[in-house]
Amino acid sequence: MKRAFVFSVNLFFCLSLFLHSQLGIGNGRMQGTVLDSEGQPLQGATVKVENVRYKNALTTRTDKKGRWSIGGLASGPYTIAVVLEGYEERKDEVMFTQVTKSTFVWDVKLRKKDGAVTGVNPTNGENEALGALLKEGNRLFGERLYAEALSRFQEFLKKNPSVYQVHINIGNCFRETKEYDNAITAYNAYLEALVADKGSLKADRLAEAALSGMGEISLAQGNIDKAKEYFKQAMDNFPTDEVLAYNVGEIFFKQGQAEQAFEYFNTAIKLNGNWAPPYLRLGYVYLNRGQYDMAIENLKKFSQLAPDDPQAATINNLIPELEKLIKKNAA
Repeated sequence: MKRAFVFSVNLFFCLSLFLHSQLGIGNGRMQGTVLDSEGQPLQGATVKVENVRYKNALTTRTDKKGRWSIGGLASGPYTIAVVLEGYEERKDEVMFTQVTKSTFVWDVKLRKKDGAVTGVNPTNGENEALGALLKEGNRLFGERLYAEALSRFQEFLKKNPSVYQVHINIGNCFRETKEYDNAITAYNAYLEALVADKGSLKADRLAEAALSGMGEISLAQGNIDKAKEYFKQAMDNFPTDEVLAYNVGEIFFKQGQAEQAFEYFNTAIKLNGNWAPPYLRLGYVYLNRGQYDMAIENLKKFSQLAPDDPQAATINNLIPELEKLIKKNAA
C-alpha cells in the first residue's frame, strides 16, 4: 500500500512539472526601466511579455520611476512590447533563462512619434539585417525548429563574432537536438569569451545558464559525477542564489536523483526560508523516502507561505490523508 501511494505521488509530481513546462510557467523574473529619449522615466507605459512558444502573456505598467517587473516566467524566447500614448511602440525578441537569481534586465528608451531616438540600437542596414537574423533564430527556436534556428545563430555569430552571448543560443539548439558534445562546446565557448572579456564568471546570468546546462546534459548522459562538478561550479560562483539551488534540485529530481535533489532544495531553503517552492519539493522527496511526518511538515510550510498557489488546494487535501496514513501505520 505504501509503495502504491509513493508511486501515485511521484506521478502527480512529474505530471505537475510537465504541465508547468508545457504552459511556459516558471520561476524566472524580468525587470527594466522605460525612459524617454532624454533619459527621463516614463510612468504608465504598458509592458507586455509574451512567451513565443506557448503564446501566454503577462502585462504590467511602469511606476513613477519608469520601472517594471514581471515574474513567473519559464526559460525560452519571449517578445517584450512597450506601449505608451504619444510614443512609438517598441518591440523586441529576447532569449530568457530562469536558472538564475540575477534578474533579466531590459531597459529601453522610447521616442515621441514626431521625434527621434538617441542612444538606442543603431539602425543602419547592416545592424537591421543582423537583428532580423537573430529574431528569426529566436522565432524558429520557439517553434522547435532547432536545426533551422541553429543555422541562423551560427550565421549571426559569423557576421558578428563580438556578440559572444549567441554561443548560449547555439548551445541550447544542440542540447534540444541531443548533440550534447556540441552543446557543451558552445557553452564553454561562451564561458571562455566571458572570462576573456570580464575577467570572471561572477554576476553573469548566462554563465549560470551555461554551467547548469552542462550539468543537465551530463545527467542525461548518465555522468552524475560530471554533473555534480558543473553544478558545484555554478553554486561556487553564485553561492547566495536560492533560485539556482532550487532549479538544480529540480534537474536532479526529474532525472530520478532524489537524494541529490534533496541537498539542493535544502540549500535553497537555507538561503531563503520564506520562499515556498523548495518546501513543496522537499515534501515530495520525504514522501518518496516514506518519512511522512517530515513530508507533512514541509507541505504545511509550503501551504502557509503560498496559500494562493494553484497547487495549495491539492496539498491541503493531501496532508490529512498523510496524517491518517501515519496513524494507521502506528496502530
